[in-house]
Amino acid sequence: MKKVFSLVVSACITLAATAQKNNVFVKATMPGIPAGEWVYYNGMNGNLRDSVQPDAKGFNIAMHIPEGEGDFYMISIGKLRAGSGEGKLMMLFLEKGTVQIKSSSASFKDAVLSGGKDAAYYNAFQKRERVRGLNELQQELMDAQSKGDTAFMNRGMARYRQLNQEQREMDMKWFANNAGSTAIVYPVYQSLRSMVPLNTMDSLFQLAKPSAKNNLVVKKIEHSIKTDKLTGIGRTALDFAQTDTAGKLVSLKDFRGKYVLVDFWASWCVPCRIENPHVVSAFQQYKDKNFTVLGVSFDMPGKHDKWVQAIHDDQLYWNHVSDLKYWDNAAGRLYDIRSIPSNVLIDANGIIVGKNLRGEALDKKLHELLGEPALAKNTFIIKGNVTGTKGTTWFHISYDGPDGKIVRDSVKLFSGAFAYIGKVQQPTQAYIYFKGENEQRVDFSAYKSVFVEPGVSELKGNTGDVKSLSLKGGTVQAEMEAFEKLTAPYKAGVAPLNERYNAGNLAYIDAKKAGASEETLEELKLKLEHIRDSMQPYNQKTREANLAYFKSHPDSYITLSQLRFYTSSMRVEEAEAIFSKMTPQMKASPQGKEIAKEIANMRSGSPGSMATNFSGMDITGKPLSLTDFRGKYVLVDFWASWCVPCRKGNPHLLQLYSKYKKKGFEIIGVSDDDSNHEAWKKAVEKDGIGVWKHVLRGLKRTPDGGFDRSEDKSEAYGIHSLPTKILIDPQGKIVGRYGGGGEDDGAMDKKLAEVFK
Repeated sequence: MKKVFSLVVSACITLAATAQKNNVFVKATMPGIPAGEWVYYNGMNGNLRDSVQPDAKGFNIAMHIPEGEGDFYMISIGKLRAGSGEGKLMMLFLEKGTVQIKSSSASFKDAVLSGGKDAAYYNAFQKRERVRGLNELQQELMDAQSKGDTAFMNRGMARYRQLNQEQREMDMKWFANNAGSTAIVYPVYQSLRSMVPLNTMDSLFQLAKPSAKNNLVVKKIEHSIKTDKLTGIGRTALDFAQTDTAGKLVSLKDFRGKYVLVDFWASWCVPCRIENPHVVSAFQQYKDKNFTVLGVSFDMPGKHDKWVQAIHDDQLYWNHVSDLKYWDNAAGRLYDIRSIPSNVLIDANGIIVGKNLRGEALDKKLHELLGEPALAKNTFIIKGNVTGTKGTTWFHISYDGPDGKIVRDSVKLFSGAFAYIGKVQQPTQAYIYFKGENEQRVDFSAYKSVFVEPGVSELKGNTGDVKSLSLKGGTVQAEMEAFEKLTAPYKAGVAPLNERYNAGNLAYIDAKKAGASEETLEELKLKLEHIRDSMQPYNQKTREANLAYFKSHPDSYITLSQLRFYTSSMRVEEAEAIFSKMTPQMKASPQGKEIAKEIANMRSGSPGSMATNFSGMDITGKPLSLTDFRGKYVLVDFWASWCVPCRKGNPHLLQLYSKYKKKGFEIIGVSDDDSNHEAWKKAVEKDGIGVWKHVLRGLKRTPDGGFDRSEDKSEAYGIHSLPTKILIDPQGKIVGRYGGGGEDDGAMDKKLAEVFK
């Protein structure tokens, strides 16, 4: 055992003897660093990672940097993490020599550097001419971003870009004045490397002496310049091949003959995922115009599933390849991709025609090269960029699809960004909302109604406030927003009453569950009725404004979507007049067919039409058919036990029944109480209206949650509001409609007095 140990010791001694001597020293006087804390340092290229433990006075770092490999190093007090504290990090360019750091506290915030040319470079750059207000504006923009203040960000970004440009021009002058010194690394790394075109950097480097360029910082930029000359705009694209998600080898040359956007991205890259909706939109608009996308992922080894999941979540329906080597991706190295998202646009002949085209810049370039976009027939795209998404992971939408069936769909968000692709036959009303991963349902107030139509639109706003959501890009949605402004004052007036009504309704439901007395429940229902009465003037104003719009805009998709909610309460002649002026396409749409059916039902339940027969078991269990009452005037009363206005009108009906019964008058009550037979029977008994005939509506629930209307007595008469009464003469012809879509009870009294005079 001793012999083995001695051999190991000998090996360690030999290695130490051959190690290169340290030639770089950082000596920091920095009292107050917490006991047990460590100071970490690493090169920006990952060429060195190490740590030292400070003492009460500060810390010392010693390392070896080979000639020509000077680089920026990050030195941190403790491991870097979000919110670790201001002044805990310093970035220094280091090569052979000694740098002294002096601070009165355990912070780099007010540290002073001295001790040689490295410190002199740093100090000189820190004291260079600066654009006034740039740092302050940058901080304000960061604060605005954290608060979701998009208005300030939109205003401030233009100014920020202008100030940055001024700073770059100043830094280029500073570079030229220090071209003989390694000090050029500071403007190269901090302000010029990603903001100045490579051909401009090439011109600047021509001014620098060889000794000033003998470091990793400049060598990296020179490599980028060299690569750009091989892969710049106008050059033939360099070929590469990698495997797709299924392991099949795909080569760039496979796409020769098409315009192809080589998109460098990764599932872990937040800016990439935020940019993806723009790429999705571009692909969908130009995929039928000889354009495609080839995604090259910088995902890490062993992260194949995350890569595939991101493709699915973001709806990236094009070819994807990767060698799963992170930043060491071979295609990325070939094209010198140092940040993502990045892209290269290649024409059908394999010539590079664009680089790093993002957002609107990509749309503009494709339009320039390929002409007008050509979305597939009936396709619409919603590009989302929303805020307030903490805990919100899904965008949900429902609308009528091209086949008339309701589409309920969703797509996942990434940092508020998403792209949804759907199909509609024409501009169609849709309902959208946002939901968390495990959230089962959302409140009705979280829904927003919008219009979607073939084309591209963009949704912005705060998901926590649906009123702030704004969908731009569609002409009908813009018209809808103008339409809503017509009734905004009335809706604002009724809003507090709606809140009171909702609160009162919840109180009624709770009381009923708790087994409250009939008197208590009646009192609560009466309060609700008073609130409804207070709402009526606002609702009437809204109704009048909307009907006026429908009449003046009969061929509007707004009218098409909204008219169906008013048809049953309109005079059938009014509804027919508006519907007749709609375009054939509108009439043939699912909404148009629904309106046509409703008008037909209204017509069959209006004066001049023969009454549709119905039958069923009456409240006593005996069969009843409308035709049994031929030879009499019959008033069919559509009502319900829960309908307060219906119940309030029963005493008056009792008077009419008593007055005209012996003259050949009959009443048949059709109750909308199929789900609660007991409530129906109790209401009939309590109101004393068992003196006439009663049947149920006949609407049945199906196992899938829908409705079976095969025995629905209301449907054939176009009944959608209660109370509504239909007066039928002895020959079976309808001679009066009172209530929904008809005249008032005064007209009914007058008609009965006329026929029974």
